[in-house]
Amino acid sequence: SQIRRFGKFTAPEFVGERYGSQGARVIAAVISIAISIIYCVAQFKGLG
Repeated sequence: SQIRRFGKFTAPEFVGERYGSQGARVIAAVISIAISIIYCVAQFKGLG
């Protein structure tokens, strides 16, 4: 996979290296956190 070739362990690290931008890395991290929060909220709603 491309992440292994770049020697990175997280999606934000990979994005930052791939595009050579700290800003892209931050945006990827924020998006990842937002997706995680949305997923958790949906799970808690499902619990009742």
